[in-house]
Amino acid sequence: MKVLYISDNHGDAAILNRVAATFKDEVDVMLHCGDSNLPNTDPTMTPYQTVRGNTDWGLTYPRMITTTVAGVKLGVTHGDKDQVNTSLLPLSLRAQAAEVAVMGYGHTHQLAVTVDQGILLINPGSISQPRGEYRDLKGTFAIVEVTDQAFKVQYYNRQMQPVPTLAMQFSRD
Repeated sequence: MKVLYISDNHGDAAILNRVAATFKDEVDVMLHCGDSNLPNTDPTMTPYQTVRGNTDWGLTYPRMITTTVAGVKLGVTHGDKDQVNTSLLPLSLRAQAAEVAVMGYGHTHQLAVTVDQGILLINPGSISQPRGEYRDLKGTFAIVEVTDQAFKVQYYNRQMQPVPTLAMQFSRD
């Protein structure tokens, strides 16, 4: 099972359209971690299951989504209400309570990935306004392949190319 996580496009509809056109047939589900700044009535958002971020004023997206794909329960939230700028503990506790295998989040505009209590916590970074160590990539998103044995993570740049140094695998045991 493969899931695409993307976040923080801040109104950049063109990049969401390019990502969806390129990867919609390669993944099982596409989850948006918030701050799209586009209403759910915008056709750009149709391929994505989306949550509300802190700059999605007046939009009606939920704060958190869980969905099960091929027997794997996935979660997505923006992370601003989980204090992800300072600690992943609140996010990890939320993921544990939701009993998800993977929890995607955004808000920080910095890509990050770790396994905590057997749950993959992943921030795809901002596709349009990146910060931190990988800001020179000009934006990132991630595809996670979940198998019985492992979480396989591959980050991509805005040119839809995999970033070789940002390919990782984590054991699920």
